[in-house]
Amino acid sequence: MRALQMADEYFEEAQNCFAGRELAKAARLIHNAIVMYKKAKAYEKMANALNLMGITYSAMGDVSMAIDCYMEAIDVAVDRGYDYILLLVNNNIGSIYQDLGKYEKAIKYFENAMHYNRFPDHGDRDKYYNRMLLLNLNLCISYTGIDDFEMAEKYLNEALTYSEILNSDDTKFFIDISQAHLLFKTGNDAEVRAHIDELVDGAIKNISVADYILEILSLCNLFMDMGEFDAWKKIIVAYEQFATEVDNIFFKKVCVEMWMKYERAIGDMEAYDKLCVYYVNLSTIQEKEHIERLSDTIDLKLKLQEKEAERRKAVKLNYTDMLTGMGNKFKMHNDFEKFVKKGADNGGLTVGIVDIDFFKAFNKNSGLTTGDDAIKAVAAAINDSIGDLGRGYHFYGDEFYIILKETDSDKIDDIAKNISDLVEKRQIIHPASKAGRYLTVSQAFVINKDVRVPDEFAELFKSVDMMLQDIKDNGRNAYVVVDASEIKE
Repeated sequence: MRALQMADEYFEEAQNCFAGRELAKAARLIHNAIVMYKKAKAYEKMANALNLMGITYSAMGDVSMAIDCYMEAIDVAVDRGYDYILLLVNNNIGSIYQDLGKYEKAIKYFENAMHYNRFPDHGDRDKYYNRMLLLNLNLCISYTGIDDFEMAEKYLNEALTYSEILNSDDTKFFIDISQAHLLFKTGNDAEVRAHIDELVDGAIKNISVADYILEILSLCNLFMDMGEFDAWKKIIVAYEQFATEVDNIFFKKVCVEMWMKYERAIGDMEAYDKLCVYYVNLSTIQEKEHIERLSDTIDLKLKLQEKEAERRKAVKLNYTDMLTGMGNKFKMHNDFEKFVKKGADNGGLTVGIVDIDFFKAFNKNSGLTTGDDAIKAVAAAINDSIGDLGRGYHFYGDEFYIILKETDSDKIDDIAKNISDLVEKRQIIHPASKAGRYLTVSQAFVINKDVRVPDEFAELFKSVDMMLQDIKDNGRNAYVVVDASEIKE
């Protein structure tokens, strides 16, 4: 499917942009991927893309937009049972609350994520262990934040167990920070001070990894509480270099916030005041960028809506008879399959044909314009008579076809009679008719109470054509309603 292929390409490029810190571009590409995944009905991939969109907005400092994306991802995941997506989203929402210092709420979402982290029956178990490690560390940090040290230590020990299973250094920095916070808050600050250089080194090495930025900020707060200003400054200097290279407003604001805290802590209020002005300027720029992103998003949505409207219009034109507004033969073939599927559950369907009596002679004597008016009049009579029981179709000339979701012969009889009456009430003079003074129609309806496969299309319409021919051979201006089982070959 082309839509799915395009979506995958957008998503892959977005991931590369995110890794390269091109966050605004990543957001645009993810949005395109989401639209195409939805079109392709690839809902699991769509939910995963929504989660990444939330992470991207969060990385740009737009928490409100991030939450909107997470909520939409949850809706899709809950409806379709995507536990893995629910795990990711709950963990990410928990991280936002943790960053805000709302540890009780963070714990709720981390525990939700833990619930959705199923041990795999097959596949990559290392991913399961890694997720358990990170979730346990998050819970350790949050419980440390509310001074529940017993629970914090429990989750830290769980994380260490998973770390031993994985035998990897990828999460060492995260573990070290979690452990340092817990040790400091439980009065073991001497042990933390003994590993200051190791913590600083780990922070500097991991500054460019998005998942660790919050932990670096957390470590800066720890050094502030401990009065370790030299270590704190080393991290800020390294982070400032990173933020400058990346040239991202959000990262720059984070860096300025770090310096503001630092200058205030050491008592340099002149430097602090200057940083406050710079921070306000960056906030103004960030707000302008946010407005630009919103504008771009609105433009994109409107363009997509316009394209979708054009596509629907093209489909409608391909399926519509321009003279009457009824469906054409392509539409009838398409609808027949839908009716058959419904008929299998509801007891069958009825097909009919309506033919304007002596229409060639009518056209010859009255002119083509009047002929078009006659066709429109018959189309209106058919539509008014069948209502929501089915649909009418006009292919060409004087023949109309009908598909009805009704198999009650009395109701079909009423429809046929009503069509004849409505046409005659128009009193369209037909000088060349042999059936009366005014325009009339001949009709045939075949009821099939056991239509099972669309392959019966040709047989049913062959039968209804045969019934119509009998009426035309016997004077016209009449109708017949028969059951398919009564028709002899």
